[in-house]
Amino acid sequence: MKVDTIKTSPEAIVASAQKYFDDGCRLVAATCVEEGEELRVIYSFDRELSLENLEISTPREKAIPSLTGVYACAFLIENEMKELFGLEIDGLSLDLGGRMYLVDGAEPAPMADHNKPKAKEDEKIG
Repeated sequence: MKVDTIKTSPEAIVASAQKYFDDGCRLVAATCVEEGEELRVIYSFDRELSLENLEISTPREKAIPSLTGVYACAFLIENEMKELFGLEIDGLSLDLGGRMYLVDGAEPAPMADHNKPKAKEDEKIG
């Protein structure tokens, strides 16, 4: 299986996804990764056992456009990234309002670094 990663900008993500859709690719996964004050989002597309990743980085406080206008199924993974990482996404076709996994009173964005407990000096490995 061949895997390529293409970096693009948040402003170009929808047009790039549209090209994958027009070429018959499926949206198969998406991942959000924290890198300091930025969030990296990787959308994975597949066609005939060829996987391509479309990658963007954005400051935490800046919203990215939703891919739901191109891939309706993106509403699930985009709601998940919004809820668990605090990623702001504009134009979600179905915004679950932070209630896909979390219940009332839950800590917002539990996967974000600011919510992870810091290890004590004597608990650090290495």
